[in-house]
Amino acid sequence: MKELINWLQANKISFKQFDNEVVEIEGFGKVYVADLTEIKSIFRGTEILQFNLMENPDVLIAEGICFVAFPFGDNWYYYNLKEEFRFNILKYAGVRQPCKMQVPMVNLGIHTPFELLNGSGNITDWVRKAKYLGHTALGICDRNTMAATLNLQKECAAQGIKHVFGYTLELEHEGEKVEMKVYAQTQRGMRNLLRIQKEIMVDSENRTLSLQGLLTHGEGNVLVLGKLSSYWIKKNPHIIKAMKIAFGRVFYQVDLSEYKAERIDVEVLKATKFFFENFYEANTGTFLIEPVLLCDTYYLDKDDARNKIILNKIAFGAAHEQSDDQYFKDIDEHYTIFCSLFDGNKWELDSLFKRMCAHTVEIAEGAVARYETDRNFMPQYDMTPQEKAKYGDRHRMFLSLLEEGFKKLVPVGREDEYRKRLDYEVYILESTDNVDYLLVQYDTVNWAREHGILVGCGRGSAGGSLALYLLGITLIDPIKYDLLFERFLLPERAGLYPDEVTVIVGGMESTQVVQVTLANGKAYVFDKDAKLRVMREGHSMTVYADELKLGDDIIFDNRDLVFTLNETAYDC
Repeated sequence: MKELINWLQANKISFKQFDNEVVEIEGFGKVYVADLTEIKSIFRGTEILQFNLMENPDVLIAEGICFVAFPFGDNWYYYNLKEEFRFNILKYAGVRQPCKMQVPMVNLGIHTPFELLNGSGNITDWVRKAKYLGHTALGICDRNTMAATLNLQKECAAQGIKHVFGYTLELEHEGEKVEMKVYAQTQRGMRNLLRIQKEIMVDSENRTLSLQGLLTHGEGNVLVLGKLSSYWIKKNPHIIKAMKIAFGRVFYQVDLSEYKAERIDVEVLKATKFFFENFYEANTGTFLIEPVLLCDTYYLDKDDARNKIILNKIAFGAAHEQSDDQYFKDIDEHYTIFCSLFDGNKWELDSLFKRMCAHTVEIAEGAVARYETDRNFMPQYDMTPQEKAKYGDRHRMFLSLLEEGFKKLVPVGREDEYRKRLDYEVYILESTDNVDYLLVQYDTVNWAREHGILVGCGRGSAGGSLALYLLGITLIDPIKYDLLFERFLLPERAGLYPDEVTVIVGGMESTQVVQVTLANGKAYVFDKDAKLRVMREGHSMTVYADELKLGDDIIFDNRDLVFTLNETAYDC
């Protein structure tokens, strides 16, 4: 118990002790401390491994105890008695002990594992810790990569906090290299950030950005000049002026993290001191460039510092710029470091600290750049006049090409087997709005073959699609080789429902129809025997079209939303 209490206190988790076996973590629940001192293994059993718990789980649950904590290695873990056993590290659980300083701040300095062999920590855990510390947003700034941005957006949305897309780069100008960070604010800014990424990773030979490339792509972004840039700023006031015009807002990064090598500490502290001595106007209380508290953070907690050392040694054979201080700190930890390095006689410490923190919130609040995951950005396939005359529209062209391939390629006597697989694939492809994508691939592959350009027989998961095979995009029969379509496209992305719901198809010739006008004013006609999934008085059910009642909320199949409803609507 003593070791667990030390762990909870070290991780600043709010708790109270009931007895020698149970603690209650605020906002989490009662936790039973497993005594493993007299056992050789935490697991027992041969075929099915179970946690070696001496107490009866049902008795613990009956007493309102749902979690068991146990030490393993240097850490404490827990598992939920109501679920299958798994390791959950006992961090960021429940409610954190409140900080003394109540100053809003956003961590904009996260380096994720997508910054290969340098950053670490699962993005889910970064977001969890930000939420645990009471942050309203989280910003990443991986060097020379934006690979983590979509994952960050998804994880932040799941936790109800904002995401901020940042990017660390080196500017090269007249033989000098200067580190800086760009934070996307608007959609325009994100597009500009993507162009910066392209210039660095594709166009540049040494992974640097030109001054022209930086200034051209400043709109919609915020610029933060690196912690060692103060001397460069002094020498280039004309460039700083141009940066302010291009970006609107330019900041100077204040990062007071301590390094193991004294020479690095001295270099950072001298550069920071130079900034505050040369760019602050005491009479007006203004800075030429506003400072922002932005610490580069490579691992989640202080005890994870070895992660970066190990990763750097894998990458370079040695670990440079080692530090035990580049972890996700709370506001009190930041304030303690700040006060130890700034002169309280010269500066009003609380005011300056709050000022630098406020700029992190300002950057986060202005960040609205996001990926539009609810839209398909695939362009429509442009039909030739001959294709329009032959097929009419893109959808009919897609289905007709499949039928042509079906007649040519399906083995005789196995038509039913292939038809069932094709119908399934077509449903998924239409429901995920991938028809235009396949037509573009069809056109590209056929053009290449017609012009003598070699085309492979199939790549990766595409070989699992019968539709691609029938279109001639791949040359592999997936049924013959027992290949899975789900490797190519998962049905979960298609908005499918467990009920059997008749899909509404175009070109309906039935005279026994039901006319339905929806709340959006659009009217449709359905065959009276079409089955529709509806919500009626809070209950989900499937009904025939002629059984619809006023107030029914029709839950359309995703394929109908993508194709049929747009084609069959008419004005009443």
